Amino acid sequence: DASVTLDKQAGTPSGAIVGSTIPYTFVVTNSGAVTVTAVAVSDAKVGTVSCPTTSLAPNAQVTCTATYTLTQADVDAGHVANTATVQASPPSGGNVYATDSTDTIILAAPSVTVDKQAGTPTGATAGATIAYTFVVTNTGNVTLTTIAVADAKTGPVTCLVTTLAPGELTTCTASYTLLQSDVDAGHVANSATVSATPPAGAPVTATDTTDTIIPATPSI
Repeated sequence: DASVTLDKQAGTPSGAIVGSTIPYTFVVTNSGAVTVTAVAVSDAKVGTVSCPTTSLAPNAQVTCTATYTLTQADVDAGHVANTATVQASPPSGGNVYATDSTDTIILAAPSVTVDKQAGTPTGATAGATIAYTFVVTNTGNVTLTTIAVADAKTGPVTCLVTTLAPGELTTCTASYTLLQSDVDAGHVANSATVSATPPAGAPVTATDTTDTIIPATPSI
């Protein structure tokens, strides 16, 4: 009458970014009537599991441990689900096994910023142009896709990439041609908005504004 049980428990993650860790404990109990040996816990996701002893008398238990390091895929998924299995050898007969699973939530915090910058106008007359750059940065902890910048005054904005991992940035560009109304106003003020899609939930947005002076040179 040989049997074992396994209670896998996940500790609190040290953070919600790549490189954060989750401590795991695996409580193995000899629930049978005979001593079991060669007790070993395997968990494909966490890798090596350390057990202070590999032999258990009836009703005895041992706590094994392991630590898992988060990947970006885990953070993007929003959770870490995995299963562990314990095996042990009784004095006779085949090995006995038990499994248990955990699922740890990883909180997503998507965010994005945009820094709109205006270049020097090529002139101060209608038909002159202003070159704009839009530096988009993923300031959250999840991968962002479908990144797009909208600027009603400049029209289409071109971005080199549309997917950013946390901490990455890209530079988008656009050009605006001055109208006589811009020259008469003496400046060109406008705003740009970036939007990006996280793995789950609504898109995130950010806005930035520039105001470029157009020097007036009236004469008659």
